[in-house]
Amino acid sequence: MPRFWGELVKLNDALERAHKQFKLCVETIVTPVNKANNLIVSENIHAPIDLPSYSNSAVDGYAIRAEDTYGASPTNPIRLRVKGLLKPGDAPDLYGEIGFGEAIEVYTGAPLPPGANAVVMYEDTHRVNSEIEVIRQVPVYANVNLAGDDVKKGELIIKKGTQINPYHITLLVSLGVKRIRVYKPLSIGIIAIGDELIDLDSPLIPGKKFASTDILVEKYLEGLGFINPHRYGIVPDSLEELINALNKAFKESDIVITIGGTSVSEKDLVPDYVDKYGSWIIRGIALRPGRTTSLAIINDKPLFALSGNPVAAWVALEAFVKPLLYLWLGSKPPLNPYIIAYLRQRIVNQVGYRSFVRVYLEKANNTFYATPYMIKGSSIISSLAKTHGYIVVPEDHEGYEKGEQVKVHLLSNNISI
Repeated sequence: MPRFWGELVKLNDALERAHKQFKLCVETIVTPVNKANNLIVSENIHAPIDLPSYSNSAVDGYAIRAEDTYGASPTNPIRLRVKGLLKPGDAPDLYGEIGFGEAIEVYTGAPLPPGANAVVMYEDTHRVNSEIEVIRQVPVYANVNLAGDDVKKGELIIKKGTQINPYHITLLVSLGVKRIRVYKPLSIGIIAIGDELIDLDSPLIPGKKFASTDILVEKYLEGLGFINPHRYGIVPDSLEELINALNKAFKESDIVITIGGTSVSEKDLVPDYVDKYGSWIIRGIALRPGRTTSLAIINDKPLFALSGNPVAAWVALEAFVKPLLYLWLGSKPPLNPYIIAYLRQRIVNQVGYRSFVRVYLEKANNTFYATPYMIKGSSIISSLAKTHGYIVVPEDHEGYEKGEQVKVHLLSNNISI
């Protein structure tokens, strides 16, 4: 494939092509449930038991036979004999079966004793020594959590491809599930490329800059929860050193991401490596910023080639890398939280590109307003650090006018405005 771009691929077409032309081979592992947070389930999970596993009282009161209360009222109380007290954890048959005219006091969560089919609340009774006066009739199964009310045995509770969260773990533990099968976390090697890059331990001299985009990529991937990223450090603009670094990364990783070196100048060496050892699936995507975003296959493993500019790399992660990783694992990325805001100023888009415009938000009179932060400039890292979210302008759209309502995707779940 030529070094120069030609026609860039639209984002949706790029995702579809990458998903169709390459299938990622991912191992599955069995992991303890309490270690599965953020991992992706590799098979359907069904409930092994009912939840709750036994019928129990939903309130503090008295377990009774509902028919014994029919006709009860404040002016016509019905007396029942109390046989004992059941607490959570007690055996349901501790006092035997409830018969006609009998009741057993129960606390919330206590098992429903045999013979009982309802619970009358304390508030609807008067205690008189070993008896109660019921002043309100209750229907069958009133104030009772029936076995299987929450989940029935055999019910599909978690679909294959679901990313596990704390609520799934709570449900699984409640059902007595100890281990589940998930996709093994993906190992992703990250290589920063460029003679101009130095690490934090090096002195800053004219012509050099601290490498930070590889750290952005690492921390972004960590946040997905099912990735084990590893930075391989900085590689200079030397094809020999790049070949050595990439070959090592591919031996140790499921996927490799390069940062920089992917454009069309003679110093951009990633295309030379791909042409020598693999093949391109995508060579440039119509993203703004981020058009250099590319995908190649090297010995049946994917190589994402991203821009060295931090904002362009972030757009590539958000728009292409993240959704494709989920697709390869038979899953879907979580929905981005967003708010509706009014634009403070006009946004102009270059038709044919999907643009990601960073904005900061203000709130006045319970209304949100969005102001673009440096529409251009893929190297302006402050446009991510100082903003609250971003607006996506579709390829066929010329932009948005001042005052127009727009959807602002939030960059974080814990922002305050």
